[in-house]
Amino acid sequence: MTADVNVREEAKGADRQQPPDRVVRFDLPDWVPGWARDAPKISVTPPGPRSREIVKMDKEYVSHAYDRVFTFTIERAAGAAVADVDGNVYIDWTSGIAVMNAGWGHPGVVEAIKSQSEKLIHSFANDIYFDKEAELAKILSDISFSGKLRGTFFGNSGAEAVGAAAKLASYSTKKFEFLSFYGAYHGRVGNALNFTSKLKYRFGYGPLNNTIFAPYAYCYRCPFKMEYPSCDLYCMHFMEEQVMNLGGGTGSLAAVVVEPVQGEGGYIVPPDTFMPFLRKFCDKNGALLIADEVQSGLGRTGRIWASEWTNTMPDILVAGKAVGGGIPLGAIIARPEIMKKWRPGAHSSTFGGNAIQMAAGIAHINAILTERLPERAIGAGEYIMKRLREMQERWDIIGDVRGRGLMIGVEFVKDRKTKEPLDLTQMQVKCFKKGLLTLTAGTYGNVMRIAPPLIISTEFIDRGLEIFESVVKEIQTELRNPPAAAAPAAPGQASGDLQQPATS
Repeated sequence: MTADVNVREEAKGADRQQPPDRVVRFDLPDWVPGWARDAPKISVTPPGPRSREIVKMDKEYVSHAYDRVFTFTIERAAGAAVADVDGNVYIDWTSGIAVMNAGWGHPGVVEAIKSQSEKLIHSFANDIYFDKEAELAKILSDISFSGKLRGTFFGNSGAEAVGAAAKLASYSTKKFEFLSFYGAYHGRVGNALNFTSKLKYRFGYGPLNNTIFAPYAYCYRCPFKMEYPSCDLYCMHFMEEQVMNLGGGTGSLAAVVVEPVQGEGGYIVPPDTFMPFLRKFCDKNGALLIADEVQSGLGRTGRIWASEWTNTMPDILVAGKAVGGGIPLGAIIARPEIMKKWRPGAHSSTFGGNAIQMAAGIAHINAILTERLPERAIGAGEYIMKRLREMQERWDIIGDVRGRGLMIGVEFVKDRKTKEPLDLTQMQVKCFKKGLLTLTAGTYGNVMRIAPPLIISTEFIDRGLEIFESVVKEIQTELRNPPAAAAPAAPGQASGDLQQPATS
């Protein structure tokens, strides 16, 4: 694999992102095919006829639980571009929800899957040893705080891995309570749902027990109306002194479950004192620290793990999404003395350690490391953040710009003073229609997340930002200057003569 021509200069041991004037420009890797370099390309207004046909069949036979915004049907993807069945090509700012960190269709991952499938697909890993399972476990240990985390359990998703982490924590500590945070997202099934705060995901699934929720260090919307650093991280002192001591728990705290950078909660980057505070809190209370790095891991923030930014080693680290390179895979990597407490048969997964999972995971992580994608994420992220903050000066519906690496959140408000949230459904649709795929986040659905593949080029960034700003301008113009109410129909005019909204 040929490394990218433009490589960001060495960080030289710095523990923070370098200033924007040190950012170099990036090209797409050589392996990206021609069609995926010419995005966006809208040949037919999406959704096109073939997409509409498939969407119609999907609505009849597939569960309505999926919360879809894009109405096109995906056909293929490569690099940082996605194509639909009608010939449209979109710039991807989603990475398939932070999965395709090394790019869609990375040849190393594709070849690993092909090669492994010819020899073995199901490795029967619950009962038989498999070389690639041991190899991937070693790789994950090597990149997790220099091997200080050693002992990996493989499952099939991030949510499953969160559940395994909670089970291991209770097994290890003989305690049963957990602390999670407002805005947290750890999955929608089993124990993972216990730790997820959003009512939409929890509604109708009670009783959900043994989880105490506390404020996350969401400084833009501080519930205490304070400012960091003068607040001295008051939210954490509130958690410790009020939530935990005055009726929140019963003294049986097994673990704190936390995202070092909140994902679905709004791409929230807490102050650098947040994770170290939790580390000390856990140590003082005989609890474990579980870092959910499902969305923030594998180079997304400019480090292999977001926890590294504050040098905060968790007791159990949860990986998912990007760890499998597009193949369903979740994993927990724990301190060896904790993982060894699990006896044979204490936990299991029929497909965890699957041969295809392991081959894809090894190839994807190797690509991230050898192509220096974490530091590329820093350089590209600095460039995007600088451009977004310039955009923020022009458009007052942009309330906050935050992020690390290529995990960037842009929070939109109707009014900067009141911070009233601005729903982004129409913004997302408008971007999509112009050829840019985006995802929203946040408790109020008012945060646009920018999480493209780490191999995205500067040219694609510029094209995406141009579309993005054009839509921001449209939305602000509509908000500040709403169209006049339509005049009533003339007498005798049939209602059928009025233009009806398009449906898909």
